[in-house]
Amino acid sequence: MEVYDFSVKRGATFSVSLRFKQSGSVMDLTGYSVKSQVRVCPDGGALVAEMSAAVTPEEGLVVLSIADEVTAGMESGLYAWDMRMTDPEGNTRYYIGGK
Repeated sequence: MEVYDFSVKRGATFSVSLRFKQSGSVMDLTGYSVKSQVRVCPDGGALVAEMSAAVTPEEGLVVLSIADEVTAGMESGLYAWDMRMTDPEGNTRYYIGGK
């Protein structure tokens, strides 16, 4: 799993765009589902937030976001996040995560 750390401002909308490539080419994400969560600790602590995921399959693009109403309720601290992708055959993989 690749590691990507970022900061979230409390009370502001958070958004990050991620482009996926495989063997140097844009990965076709047609039929993939994406789920991303922020938790208290990397080993599955309490859920802090669910990130919404918008997928543009032909561009290999996933945009993760957290609404300002959600970030407003997040306390200062260090959290862990990850993103799970499930392909059309039902295989699941954690491609990226971080703090």
